[in-house]
Amino acid sequence: MTFDRRTFLRGLGAATASSLALTSTVSAKGKNGPKKRGFPPSGITEWGGSQKIGNGEVSTFATVTPSGNPKQVGVHFSEGALDALPYAEDFENGNVDNAMKSHGVWMKPFTLDLPDVVPEPFEYVGAGWNPQGHTPKGVYTKPHFDIHFYFNDRETIGDIGINPDTGKPYVISTDDIEKGQVPEGYVLLEGGAVVPNMGAHLAPADAPELDSGKNPDGASDWLHTLIWGAADVDDDDAYELNYVEPMITVDYLQNHLEGVQRQSIAQPDAYPQDGYYPTSYVTRNLGDDGWAVVVADFEKQEA
Repeated sequence: MTFDRRTFLRGLGAATASSLALTSTVSAKGKNGPKKRGFPPSGITEWGGSQKIGNGEVSTFATVTPSGNPKQVGVHFSEGALDALPYAEDFENGNVDNAMKSHGVWMKPFTLDLPDVVPEPFEYVGAGWNPQGHTPKGVYTKPHFDIHFYFNDRETIGDIGINPDTGKPYVISTDDIEKGQVPEGYVLLEGGAVVPNMGAHLAPADAPELDSGKNPDGASDWLHTLIWGAADVDDDDAYELNYVEPMITVDYLQNHLEGVQRQSIAQPDAYPQDGYYPTSYVTRNLGDDGWAVVVADFEKQEA
């Protein structure tokens, strides 16, 4: 993996906090969701915000039993959502709303409300379409979506800023993260840089895309990864987990995902807040009903 931390930090420092915040207009709640395949189950599923993308839309949902047991929290890509997506030329020509450029690549960030029934600590979704990928260079280069399920509200996430002494993002090590909160087998990405209005990124140390020396095709073969995030959300100089994030390539959804794929989520030994945390990450090909990206199999934890 090729990564120049100084170049990365310089690029982030040059970006304004407002441009890095994943904020754009969210449509009203009330989407009914896919009809044909019984997922997510009607009657116990509520829908949140949605955003037009491609020739379709992406929407949030949560499935909770009548007794209050959360089953899943996810996003649904409707049929057509992956068609006619905007690419670099569209961004360059000014044809994309809420576009931003960082490290020489274009992206379209947006936020989505979660439905009212979503379990704590979930607050909202901060998503982004990345037609040219993003940093680290040579790793997450394929067109993909970032889907941050944040554990704090928009204002708190928006207050994650740069180091005023350097004009660059804060840089942390795993020692700066609250004891026990580094998920098993996870390491910091991007030299430990804390991305403004977001947080630092932790990924599985054995993810093939991170080891280009042993697997030169790792980056090109990359399809999806489950990220945990960390930030100092209460200004106490201690960093805690603040989101869980599936990163999903269009290639995976269109060409590799068949039926239902389920993976376990590596867990920390300690949690930042009381609430329900997912232990599984599920992707579904719904045929004519599109695709779903879901966190599920929740366990109640205490901070």
